[in-house]
Amino acid sequence: MNSERPVPTPGVATIHRIQRLAFDGDACRACRACEAACSLTHEGAVSPTLARINVTFDEFAERTMATARFCLQCEDAPCIEACPTDAMSRHPQTGAVIIDAQQCVGCMVCARACPWHIPKRHPDQRLAIKCDLCSDREEGPACLQICPLAGKALTMEAVPAGEATP
Repeated sequence: MNSERPVPTPGVATIHRIQRLAFDGDACRACRACEAACSLTHEGAVSPTLARINVTFDEFAERTMATARFCLQCEDAPCIEACPTDAMSRHPQTGAVIIDAQQCVGCMVCARACPWHIPKRHPDQRLAIKCDLCSDREEGPACLQICPLAGKALTMEAVPAGEATP
């Protein structure tokens, strides 16, 4: 955990609009550079199991269309409410749902509360991990920065106000 990072208030965002990643599977080349950048930024190692974004595709399909799994930064964020240790909160500048590694016990209640089961267990630690939009990076999300099709395959968009989680 970066000690210079602002201390967020659990469940409270001080930003006006919550941002999230958007993915276009038709534009994606399935190079998975986003996964490598993510895991390298967060963990110092290149590994899809450590990445907070995961791209999947059928390499044998006639036409490859990629899909991606990452946190949608829901406005109502059921994972925040479900966390029994208050380890999840909103970053005060980005609005991203973040996990405090010091408070998380890896119980994965957050994943069960998430309609898409996005938070996943860190393979080497008792800790939940998910996309936090690289909130501690001034440059923003590493995946967006490294994507050869940034602006097409990966973009940022505002979470529509009042969007409810299914």
